[in-house]
Amino acid sequence: KMWNWLIVWLKLNMYQISNTLVNGLCLKDKVSQAVDLIDRMVDNGCQPDGATYGPVLNRMCKSGNTASALDLLRKMEDRKIKLDAVTYNIIIDSLCKDGSLDDALSLFNEMETKGIKPNVFTYNSLIRGFCSAGRWDDGAPLLRDMITRGITPHVITFNSLIDFFV
Repeated sequence: KMWNWLIVWLKLNMYQISNTLVNGLCLKDKVSQAVDLIDRMVDNGCQPDGATYGPVLNRMCKSGNTASALDLLRKMEDRKIKLDAVTYNIIIDSLCKDGSLDDALSLFNEMETKGIKPNVFTYNSLIRGFCSAGRWDDGAPLLRDMITRGITPHVITFNSLIDFFV
């Protein structure tokens, strides 16, 4: 009984320690080492989750490497990691900032197809992106969809609209 408890305790702590190390590596811009650590976690039977991958996706996107973040998203899917709106939002926001609006919209549609509900942050990224690019005809349906779904627009949503019309 004590042995079983010890194994469970070690696995839990390995997960927490590994996540902390992944986050620290990302803060130091050592993304490839963070990805290697995640791979080692998997090899050692420790299942990473969205909290493990989040800092890596964030750092990839913030350093202009959205393509690698998309590749990592696909790897997460292959590993059966439960994806959520936060995971998708990181990449959608980066795609919008990169000006890859059609790719962002495609990823938005993909998340919906998979049953992952967009939130105010998802819509804000897309609406801001389309408004910044002068593509109101693509942004307006998103605003309508957002309101229809009962998602309350945020001050960022309104600022994006104001910036477009000013």
